[in-house]
Amino acid sequence: MVPWWRRGAVGWTLDLFSSVKFGIWLLVALFIYSSVGSAGIVYPESANIFSADGWAHDQIRQWRGLEMTEFEWFHWWPFDLMMILIALNITVTTIRRIPFKPVNYGVWMIHTGILVLIVGSFVYFGTKVEGDTPVARRKVVATLAGVGIDGAAPSATVEFIAAPGARAVLGEGDNAAMLEVTSIDPSWELLTGEDKGKRTYSVTVAVTRGDKRYLRQLLVGYPQLTEDLIFTKDEKQPVKRAIKEIGKPIFDDAMAMRLEYEPQSWFYLRNELVKSWALYVRQPGTSTWFERPIEGLPLYNDYVGDRDLVYHSETADEVPLSPLDIAVPAVDPKDPFADVAFRVNGYLRYAPSRSQFSEGPPNGALNPVALVTVMSDRDQRARYTLIARDSERAAADGGLIRLVDLAREEEFARYMRQPAIVIRIPEKGIEIREEIRNVAAIDPETPFVEIKGSEIDGKPAYAYRVMSVQDGVPLGNGKVSVATLEVRTPKGLFRRWVFDDASLTRDVVQADASDAHGAAKLQDDAMQTFYEPGNGLALVVLAHGPEEGRVRLVSAIGNSPSAIEIKKGEEVALAGGLKLQLRDFLVRAFLDERPFIVPREQRERDAMEMFSQVLVSAPNSKASWIPFNRWVFDGPERVLRRTPFEPRLVRLSDGREVEVLFSRQRLPLETDVSLEQFVLTSHVGGFTGAMGTIRDYTSELRFRDGGTQGAWSAPVRVSVNDPVEHDGLWYFQAQWDPPDDTPPDGQRASAGLNYTVLGVGNRNGVYTQLLGCVIAVAGMLYAFYVKPVIKRRKQAEVLAGLAQSQRGKKGPSNA
Repeated sequence: MVPWWRRGAVGWTLDLFSSVKFGIWLLVALFIYSSVGSAGIVYPESANIFSADGWAHDQIRQWRGLEMTEFEWFHWWPFDLMMILIALNITVTTIRRIPFKPVNYGVWMIHTGILVLIVGSFVYFGTKVEGDTPVARRKVVATLAGVGIDGAAPSATVEFIAAPGARAVLGEGDNAAMLEVTSIDPSWELLTGEDKGKRTYSVTVAVTRGDKRYLRQLLVGYPQLTEDLIFTKDEKQPVKRAIKEIGKPIFDDAMAMRLEYEPQSWFYLRNELVKSWALYVRQPGTSTWFERPIEGLPLYNDYVGDRDLVYHSETADEVPLSPLDIAVPAVDPKDPFADVAFRVNGYLRYAPSRSQFSEGPPNGALNPVALVTVMSDRDQRARYTLIARDSERAAADGGLIRLVDLAREEEFARYMRQPAIVIRIPEKGIEIREEIRNVAAIDPETPFVEIKGSEIDGKPAYAYRVMSVQDGVPLGNGKVSVATLEVRTPKGLFRRWVFDDASLTRDVVQADASDAHGAAKLQDDAMQTFYEPGNGLALVVLAHGPEEGRVRLVSAIGNSPSAIEIKKGEEVALAGGLKLQLRDFLVRAFLDERPFIVPREQRERDAMEMFSQVLVSAPNSKASWIPFNRWVFDGPERVLRRTPFEPRLVRLSDGREVEVLFSRQRLPLETDVSLEQFVLTSHVGGFTGAMGTIRDYTSELRFRDGGTQGAWSAPVRVSVNDPVEHDGLWYFQAQWDPPDDTPPDGQRASAGLNYTVLGVGNRNGVYTQLLGCVIAVAGMLYAFYVKPVIKRRKQAEVLAGLAQSQRGKKGPSNA
């Protein structure tokens, strides 16, 4: 045997790649690499290796420095190199070690199939693109006519998406029209005409133009049935059909509306496949966005250079400092800011914006804010944010805890006493002073206090009870304090507002606008009342001042009020087993909005990049956080329901302004796609709101070949397990628009089915992979079923030859 060093480089290489051991080692390495990339690693965190809690699981490919998706891991150069080496090993081994003859055809076919499969996989993964695209069902096109030159030319046209709550403004000045989609019925039943009983898509738009207010109903496929609903003064039927009220279906002839398809021309690449971040820029007031890919932006970990730029949980680990500096230059020659290279200086994976109070500069405006925690001996906790100069947020829990700001030291004394009511009835020589302990607003069973000495016919003629007290109420340029009493006198039962300024005290019998700003009125001036403000019935008062930063705690819990100095971070024991901690105190507080880094264990697993943010800066300009937007829209009138659209306005150092939006890279669709209708198929009993009652989701699509002037195709159905191919791209059902009967405040309810989300991708190399599998399977069948037959025949031939040879040898000896 010739030593390897004498065989030469070529011989040594051929021996290496024809080595079965080398192939086995490659397969072992491939198995380890694949296992680590898919399943991650498990390692001990403590010495107690026999407990499940002593082990941790992690994904190496998501570590800092790698930041790779599973697709990227299996398309990285080490994986590609191993596949190439395995292919070479199979090829060389097959040629050198396995003779090409019928008994080995199966092995050759199996190896050929594997090689074809590898080639197909390289084509598939090397050219793979996949993303998603939102497609709205319809848009509203509104045109306001008859107000242009000569009173005939159209003045303006506006388009906006057909979705509950979508709004647009048409025209300018006094003739401007405010448009809003108030409701949509995806299954409106026709009640007249030849198609009576059929169902269609109905959109109702509210129109306000000058003194005209009406609703216009639009029906898909039936423009001739468009009609207006007008508002009337009839209380029994405040809204009537225009045809019934004025004899024609259209109330406002100057306003034309129609429903059209809302074609989609782009699809957005999935970051879970390959990181495809992008910034979009445009000039304010324009609708065209210009894309700028962000190369090298991470995906899984947080990167900040200054912890003061973010908020984070007090219980979470400290955010590691790891700044970014990624240039994002213009790539489109039409980019209006081609001379500006933005930079990404930070990235957060899961950090929704949150507003918190922070300490302002020394020359900032005074705005005392206290962050307080009250704890019981049962470990119950309540957290409060008290703002001294905000009358609504200076107190909490119905006024039981309060923060006040003292301008003078003399003001502190009032918070050491209970508020009191002084009542005088001069004609009976009565004067009493009672401290206020209970109010009917908190305890409705609070009884009337009968005034002794005011009897008439043996019964007290005067009585009162305190309904509520309010101290420090803004009035004009100052503040007042007031106690609301319910008073019973010989002249009746009525309420009295008793101010600390007696000139403002008045009785309230009923709403009397005629004297709202006149002199105070008393129904019974024989009973004089005065209010002495105190602690406002607060059990705990935090008093700031008059020196900046000085805070005193006044507790009325117990027999008598007590006061103590308290500093930030201190904990003070109160009566009744309670404790109060002043977590933070800000003298010049201002509301600061920053991203809040949510701890990993509290993150929604399926949220993906929905709560991501990037820190973007322009040359010589302040950096600002920009939240992630899943899709890019031309404007708020095109935004889909439950979809964020939050571009940020950035001011450049030269005074120019630019709108910046953070999203994903997008690619043009080969043809425009529109949604004809969305069909929700449910199990028996219908859709109840639970996902388990849904059997299938189906989007009926139309494709427009030949550009924007091309004709729309016939409807094509796409469902969850039934994708459709068109012009090299495959479309499959990804998401839908569910009903929303209880929307957030300020939004309209929706019956849903107003848009669909389609998955879009290519499948290059799939048929090559299938061919490789077919060849390999055919080789296996050959090896398992044909090869044994060949070997048996060979054996039979050999045995027959041996037998004949034996007979030949015996013949001559017998002769």
